[in-house]
Amino acid sequence: MTETRLPLHSCSYTEEVFNLLGKRWMGPLIDLLLQREARFSELHAALPALSKRVLSDRLSELAEVGLVKREVAPGPPVAVTYRLTDRGRGLGPAMDALRAWAGAPVDDSGDLIPHTQAAEHSPEPEHGAAVF
Repeated sequence: MTETRLPLHSCSYTEEVFNLLGKRWMGPLIDLLLQREARFSELHAALPALSKRVLSDRLSELAEVGLVKREVAPGPPVAVTYRLTDRGRGLGPAMDALRAWAGAPVDDSGDLIPHTQAAEHSPEPEHGAAVF
């Protein structure tokens, strides 16, 4: 009996998502903004290896596609805050699934433990294990 194999087809939506979200620092940046709105300096402090230029570029890219809103409060000094839009917050379940897949700590029900409590509940990572 001959096996018939269907041809593979690339999905343009998947390509579009990973062309944007697959860029370096996009995931951690979205993860931070899922926690709460933040000022530029807070985001930079949370990701010190990320240059200010790249941070600015990534925030602009996320704003262009409607995932992040840049809000300017009049000063002096002028305060700029970044927050996820409803569309951006829609990435929450996908980010949770990725965290769970990567081995993030979960409670007895299998639900992810929030960032603020994860350090209290997570065992020491195994040698060579990724830490998220």
